Amino acid sequence: MTNTLNEYSELLIGDLVGDTGRTVIAATKRGERIEGDSYAHWIAICHKEGEFHPYAVWTVIARPDGFIAEQGDYCSTISEAVEAYNKRGGK
Repeated sequence: MTNTLNEYSELLIGDLVGDTGRTVIAATKRGERIEGDSYAHWIAICHKEGEFHPYAVWTVIARPDGFIAEQGDYCSTISEAVEAYNKRGGK
């Protein structure tokens, strides 16, 4: 896992996303960091056991304070999550 997260971090399998407690289990980079313009971002499947919807498919952004998640699709099964991930451009 990445220890010091910032806007230059690369999202890796096993990383935790923000304070969500969810772990990245799949990720596809969808945009590079452009200095002074935009942050790198990924489509990711994240998992947390014990949640009503244990899988979340999010856009994850590398911000100065670490990874943040937005635009979620919440899924009950890994099959549903993979389908949502693929529809959003995951590979």
